[in-house]
Amino acid sequence: MSWIWSFNFLSVAILGVAALRWGAGPERICAAALLAMNVADRIYHALVGRGTIYGSVDIGHLIIDMLVAAVFIGVALKANRVYPLWLSAFQLVSVVSHFAREESRKIAELAYFLMNYVPYYALLLILAGGIWRHAVRTRRHGPYRSWRISSSPSPATARITPPSG
Repeated sequence: MSWIWSFNFLSVAILGVAALRWGAGPERICAAALLAMNVADRIYHALVGRGTIYGSVDIGHLIIDMLVAAVFIGVALKANRVYPLWLSAFQLVSVVSHFAREESRKIAELAYFLMNYVPYYALLLILAGGIWRHAVRTRRHGPYRSWRISSSPSPATARITPPSG
């Protein structure tokens, strides 16, 4: 086990514990997605028997990145929070890196590496900030909704009651 993987797993484990202790549904789902990403990465590399490839698109990482992006986007669309939008944006940078690498062989391996892995560390910081802000807001103002409620009905579908008279 490399020290990088140990650091990543420890960071996500700490965020997971923090999400369980001070977070609500959105924080827990996002922390679980990051944990699943780390576990899926280890399983993927154990199955293929090699490290990450940078000379071409790493299909395993593309699939993992797309699944995590889908989770973050789903949370961002429903959560009563702003930070999941940031998580989604940074995760989409990782997803786009795979397509950029496939589209242009001129992209250096270092650029592919940076576009693929640097956003992960931004995700850790953003989620930590999201958990912290949720805890502060809850402490100051009390509990609040974790999820947005559906929008109010459009005027065309609203019930019209005749005036009484």
